[in-house]
Amino acid sequence: MKEPDIDGATIRKNKIPILIYTPEWIQLFSNFKSRSMQKSIAKLEELLAKEKNLEQELKELEKRKKISMNKILHLSNELNENNNEAFLGPLKESQKEILHINQRIPLILEELEALPSAIDQENAILLKETVKRTYELINESKQEADEMQQDISRIREALMELIQKKVDMDERVNRLYSYLHGIVGVDEMDKLDESLLKA
Repeated sequence: MKEPDIDGATIRKNKIPILIYTPEWIQLFSNFKSRSMQKSIAKLEELLAKEKNLEQELKELEKRKKISMNKILHLSNELNENNNEAFLGPLKESQKEILHINQRIPLILEELEALPSAIDQENAILLKETVKRTYELINESKQEADEMQQDISRIREALMELIQKKVDMDERVNRLYSYLHGIVGVDEMDKLDESLLKA
């Protein structure tokens, strides 16, 4: 089958949603995925999970940074005002944590910036595979429908033959009955019907 011409830019331009989140896509393909679709779905799910985890990590780091900043302010005040050396250790720990957070946040932001494009690319790959699978299913269904139509035509022909046979039999019964009726008369026919006619 020819390769459909779809890329990440097409996805963005046409505002195509993430396919695996689309109810209609789920309904149409949940039981009819090709192997290549399944591979692409796994990659897409991995990228989306990574994005979600990074967003969660970023949120937690920003929360921790705020707490550490407040802690540093509090410890610095205590150290400066009371000249208490006991606050020096916790102050250094909080500063170390802020340093670690400040190093990690730009890396997360960099990854988060790159992920939408990677997600679009994988969604485009899945869309290509979906297009291919759609045409496979359409062609299979059309072929099956054609075969069913042939069966329907055969059954219809057989039914027409049976109907014609029944009409012929009914006509034969009427003609035979009419013939006998004409020969023996009404009264004799009633007696014969009673003794010979099967219900």
